[in-house]
Amino acid sequence: MDSIQFTEIKKAVNQLLKERYPPPQYKIYGKEIKEGYDAPCFFTEIIDKGSRAQTKNFAQGGFTVKIIYFQQEKNELDQLEKADEIKSLFGLVFCVGQRKLTVGECSHEFIGEYSDILEISIDIDYMENTRRNETKPFMETLGMSMKAGK
Repeated sequence: MDSIQFTEIKKAVNQLLKERYPPPQYKIYGKEIKEGYDAPCFFTEIIDKGSRAQTKNFAQGGFTVKIIYFQQEKNELDQLEKADEIKSLFGLVFCVGQRKLTVGECSHEFIGEYSDILEISIDIDYMENTRRNETKPFMETLGMSMKAGK
């Protein structure tokens, strides 16, 4: 099984948002945009939680999806609706390519200088097969000779 790619995760997150909040009404930006964005919009970020070996053939990994929602006009009810809708979009299973990943904890908070910007966090942990496919053929025959010791 191929290793999960963070570029694939980011594309899947953005696609999920675009299906529910289509452009041009809503725009989706990456964290590289610091100014000049058009609201209403979302900023998405994938934060790696690292990976560690569990057994010889499996590793456990994880990441957090951060979605920040900027409004044209501040409206707490709209923010809470977005939080509920986005949590619903992810549901229990988040699909990335052919992989189906189990969604863990979903939470939201208000950030910024005035605590008026919605940030949604979605934690996802997964197991990954680390077994390598053999690239060389297995030995088929073995020749052996033995000499008697003195």
